[in-house]
Amino acid sequence: MVDALPFRIFLASPGDLEHEREVVRACVDEHNTRRSGHSSVTYEVVGWDRVRGTARRPQEAINELISESHFMVAMFKGTWGSEPGSPWGYSSGTEEELFTGLLELGRAEQPMRDVWTAFLKHDSPADPIVNLRKQMSSHHSVMYEAVEDARELRNKLTERLLTWEVVVNSSKIPRHIELLPSSGRDVLRAANLRLRGEKLIDLGQTEAGRIALREATNLGGPGEHLAYARFLARDGDFDAAYTSTQQAIDQILDGASHLYSPLAAEAFAAQAGLLRRVGRYVDAIGRLRQALTLLDENDAFGQKIRCRILDELGLAYSKVDNLQLARRSFEDALAVRRRTGNEPDICQSLVNLARLEVRAENLKMAADHADEVIKTLCTMPPTALHANAEVLGAQVRLRQGRPNDGLPFGERALSLNRQLGNRRGEAIALKLLAQCYRSAGRRVEAESYAQACLELNTSMHNTQGAQEAQWILDHLDE
Repeated sequence: MVDALPFRIFLASPGDLEHEREVVRACVDEHNTRRSGHSSVTYEVVGWDRVRGTARRPQEAINELISESHFMVAMFKGTWGSEPGSPWGYSSGTEEELFTGLLELGRAEQPMRDVWTAFLKHDSPADPIVNLRKQMSSHHSVMYEAVEDARELRNKLTERLLTWEVVVNSSKIPRHIELLPSSGRDVLRAANLRLRGEKLIDLGQTEAGRIALREATNLGGPGEHLAYARFLARDGDFDAAYTSTQQAIDQILDGASHLYSPLAAEAFAAQAGLLRRVGRYVDAIGRLRQALTLLDENDAFGQKIRCRILDELGLAYSKVDNLQLARRSFEDALAVRRRTGNEPDICQSLVNLARLEVRAENLKMAADHADEVIKTLCTMPPTALHANAEVLGAQVRLRQGRPNDGLPFGERALSLNRQLGNRRGEAIALKLLAQCYRSAGRRVEAESYAQACLELNTSMHNTQGAQEAQWILDHLDE
């Protein structure tokens, strides 16, 4: 039988706690040995020393290690730590690590389950340590403990490790923490508002989601601006979405964050994607190829962003009829995703390749790709990817001369896009339904959907979409 992998504890502390760090590591090792016959739960301690050299800001690579951790132990004593060059104004690397861990607590899909902070006794701790302890005492007293010495640190950590054995065997409940970093920027509230907004949109509460996302941009950074830009693009407001991506880029360039980073690459790629959507395909291709140069090909997290850029690049190449380069981009992304085994990401690649097969009239293969995606995603919460797969299913069957078979796919795509507040997707589904009904000889239904498509595209100032809907209305009797 294969042994269970250990749960990862990220250890965050300034440089004056070398002895205490060794105490933590020894305590965890002793706990694993002592509990080996009683529990299948074991732990491993990781820290900044697990991060290899990188061309980007070192703290960003450390933060990504935190995102893969299940627990965090943060320790403070006398010194606050050195300034990490953060665009968020964190004044020490340990502070940034702590707040990164707290952000991970609020994300349901992330492994972080608990953050424990230890304040060790010191005659004159730095002012930021005093202020942080006061905040935690007022709002989150169960997340920290005062520690007299190394012996007490060992005892209290042992108690925490026993508690965590229970935590890891239960479902994660996201926890939203209210603490201000030394900069005064409310990064936790901004992130929580962004997560709330995205969840509300997923639940069909589009306007409430918009309000939360907009408020998040007033408090947060590039991540919040990019999330709002994604919403605006789905809503068909490309000008506002472009402005939001530019605000994200400006924050990256104005801050101390390294230009050669996944965040910077993602921001430039998001803006390039908007250029593609408004028909500036050559500009989009150039911007996307430049965005790829900002990524380290050996960086695991950067590879996720690289795949998303390859998706956009393939779509742009497709628009200029360079199907060979489009296919290469999609297949490169698929190869990376198959190695990591992430099913939703693999499905995204299959959807992209299915679009190419439709262009090449390989309709059987396109249908197979679309059906595989729909079957894979059927047990997962609905996303725009689900809707795209349903659209493909309808398109393929329409091309195959089976419009009646395409109707259920179109109806599901319409319902999903309306639930997600994706007005562009909704307009595409309306057009598809109008086409299917027209091909099936059902004039009344075709006219109804085409008219709705025309009105929606007109409201979004999508001239091409409106023209396509008007063409259907003008040719209903043919």
